[in-house]
Amino acid sequence: MGVALLISACRPIPGALLRELQSLRLHGPRAKEALRPVLSVLIAVTAAAILNLDDLSWAAFSGYMVMRGSVVETIPRGLMRIGGTIGGALLGLLLAPGAANSPMLLMIFLFAVSWIGIFQSLATKYSYAWLFFGLTAGMVLTEGLAAPDAVVHFAATRVVEITVGACSCLVVSSLFSNEPINKGQGAVAALWFGGVRDVLNEDWLRKHWPLLEHSTRGALAVALLPLVWRWFGIRGFAQTAVTSYIVMIVSSTVVRERRHLTIYERMTHRTLGCLLGGTVALLCIGFFGTGFGTMALTLAAGVWIGYSIQIGREGIGYLGTQFTLGLLITLVQGPGEITSVTPGLERLLGIFIGSAMLCLLTVDWPLREDN
Repeated sequence: MGVALLISACRPIPGALLRELQSLRLHGPRAKEALRPVLSVLIAVTAAAILNLDDLSWAAFSGYMVMRGSVVETIPRGLMRIGGTIGGALLGLLLAPGAANSPMLLMIFLFAVSWIGIFQSLATKYSYAWLFFGLTAGMVLTEGLAAPDAVVHFAATRVVEITVGACSCLVVSSLFSNEPINKGQGAVAALWFGGVRDVLNEDWLRKHWPLLEHSTRGALAVALLPLVWRWFGIRGFAQTAVTSYIVMIVSSTVVRERRHLTIYERMTHRTLGCLLGGTVALLCIGFFGTGFGTMALTLAAGVWIGYSIQIGREGIGYLGTQFTLGLLITLVQGPGEITSVTPGLERLLGIFIGSAMLCLLTVDWPLREDN
């Protein structure tokens, strides 16, 4: 079943990508909309460089990922990304000392924070905040294993990087929008799925069972990764965990209706998109060098193309997103010029490993169809 779904997910990609590229125009509403994330990313990278942050790519990611079609959607998304990151960083710092000295505790903590993040992103209105809560907590935990002495600096820097990128996006979205902002929108919603009585309720369990199973599968994929890291001697932990976690973040409708093809599509789009983005970035570095002007133009063009594919009509929007992120992590590194292509290669390797872990887990614990 898994192989068939993987093939089905890959088959339409080449034709859809070709049609998207052929439809690109330098004018029109779509072209204008793609200019907003370009400006947001450039502002985010510039601000992060001025602040001398360690990894400008996370600021660039936020400057890109927070952007939505309207300011009404963008503002709450940016605030949730910042809030979830802060909460996850605090939890990660609380758990990191124990996880750094015990591989078993690390696996338990990774399972717990990943499960909470995945389930809450499916079951609550503030899914984007919970996504980054679990993601950031997991990244801080893995950093605590890799560099225990630097975990506080890592957590604090990540919060600043995310905040800089999200704020850049909010500013750009606000400047280029004529829509009134409804301040009362989204003011009342549950951050948690319910109380203990709900969990013990049979009807609640029956209703949420697909979400519980889905969250457990994804959390296990993340929790088992330390065994892979130790077996292969991998030092760049974060990206493998990010992939196993992020790929499982789909809409609750997809999970409840067991549309498993969507999960395989996310894996293939993430892998191929990052591969394409990283390859384009490396080719641009080889042909045009790493001068400030050429890098800025390459960055702008790449973000414009990626976002245009993301909002296109061919059903490969996630591939466009990952194309942009693969390009960003290769082109945008530290405050200085690019000195290594390793970050892009590490991201791609991490995506392969994270996707492979999910595939192996679904072989042992198949994605069941409804009877």
